[in-house]
Amino acid sequence: MLELAKFLTPERVILLSATTKAEVLAELMEVIIAYNGAVDREELAREVARREEMMSTGIGNKIAIPHVRMEGMNKATMAVGVSRKGIADYESLDKQPVHIVIMIAAPKGEHETYIRLLAQVAEALKEADLREQIINADDPATVHRILTGGGNE
Repeated sequence: MLELAKFLTPERVILLSATTKAEVLAELMEVIIAYNGAVDREELAREVARREEMMSTGIGNKIAIPHVRMEGMNKATMAVGVSRKGIADYESLDKQPVHIVIMIAAPKGEHETYIRLLAQVAEALKEADLREQIINADDPATVHRILTGGGNE
């Protein structure tokens, strides 16, 4: 099984200032770009928008997992954003506000890693208590510790 700590550092966890879906996605794309300067901003934005057009990545239970595979990524990575207030316009499948947004970007050729990472994120966030701990965390380091089981700090 993959370890989330291999794909997520505390620096890529943010407490969101954004209040709309578009702003949240832009804020997390900037985190990904800061981590991987080789990523083309416009291509990433285009791929994320294309994925959202297919179907909202708001999966319910206060969670959204926008995810893309694209050229220009040198390895799979994640960025996490947390909103205590919630993002009401995210178009989540359960029609509820989204509080935890985990963006995954991976190279086109890493399909297995990409799928396993998506599955592990969904598995990690299935517990309501854990989701509430993340939403109520005071700082990004705490969110990182909760998601990764304490690794990489």
